[in-house]
Amino acid sequence: MFNKLILKYILRKDDESSLSLGAIDQPGALIVVIKTIDLWNRESFLKKIKSVLSLTWIPTEELVNEARESIFYDQVFGQHQDFSEELYKLSKWHNSREWSIQNLTDSDRSRAEALDSMTILTTEVHQETSDLLHLCLGDRFPFVCFLVYPMIVKIPVISIMYYVCIHNSFTFNSIRKANHPQADKIIDYLYEVLYLQQKTAIALHGLLKLIIDIERHKAEALITKSEIDAVIIADSLFSYLKACVEKNIVLVGLIYGILNLDNKHEHRKKIKSLSDNIPRKVLDLYYVKFMLEYFSSENLDELNDYRSGLLHKREISDLQPHKYFGKKAETLPLKRIFQILHEQHTKNASVLIGTLAMLTDTLVELDSPKENVEDIYKILTSE
Repeated sequence: MFNKLILKYILRKDDESSLSLGAIDQPGALIVVIKTIDLWNRESFLKKIKSVLSLTWIPTEELVNEARESIFYDQVFGQHQDFSEELYKLSKWHNSREWSIQNLTDSDRSRAEALDSMTILTTEVHQETSDLLHLCLGDRFPFVCFLVYPMIVKIPVISIMYYVCIHNSFTFNSIRKANHPQADKIIDYLYEVLYLQQKTAIALHGLLKLIIDIERHKAEALITKSEIDAVIIADSLFSYLKACVEKNIVLVGLIYGILNLDNKHEHRKKIKSLSDNIPRKVLDLYYVKFMLEYFSSENLDELNDYRSGLLHKREISDLQPHKYFGKKAETLPLKRIFQILHEQHTKNASVLIGTLAMLTDTLVELDSPKENVEDIYKILTSE
């Protein structure tokens, strides 16, 4: 409290200050809010005495940069396994160049701003977090993560810590500027998938909190409200994850002019349509093979069963009340359900990055960027 009084009444400093990541302050730039007291607490005792006596305090650039970087990693980029170092460098480069987003429609702007607002909310929710919520794509799918390097010129990926977060307005503008013939539908579906990513991340956070609460407080209770809430959230999550897969498939089709996939009811017909119509040079790309294998493999069967209600009909579902009534907290299936859901979300995120990479390649063909991708690699590897 004493330090806060010094800052406010003696040094006349505001409580907070906003700092951007890059060299240019512009709409949509990444910023963090630094609390002045945190900077002050990092100063040496001698520097504090001198500042009070002179009634002037200006934190060093090194101190500000260290604090800014620490907050960015904590709130945006995550840990090493989240591909954080690479994304930090990419975002710093991206935020240091001027943007032109004049091709957006009013609807595009509205959607981009809505997603940005959701990002702020999702970040606030994850201030109380757990390592169990991290996607760890840098460790699990590094071959997918490296796609974000060339994507920076059209679709900048900001974070993959808890979900795939991109520069929304810049991406929508890239699609419009390239005059992609399916621009309207691509933006429609991309917006929905990005929204589903965030809803899933928030719901997983809520589910984990409930699991922890149940373990701490169930004791001898027959059934608790937290258990029912957890079941409801888990049930919703299966719906989110299935929808994310389905919309991602349609989005891939739209990139290559494959229409009406959303009208095909059989999953195998959708995949066959993709395989038959995506250009051969694209099908041969390693990450596209990974994506199509994921879309068509048996690892979606369990998700489909939960979504369709098949397990409910067999009366063996882990999301029915009798699995919780009168059971000890340590015997509940919630942890296993969380792992299934989180694993699916992780795979959905990796596949979405692949989809965005496919879209980037198409946009580059339609509208060549000024930037040289090789130069971007050199800048990043030299830092």
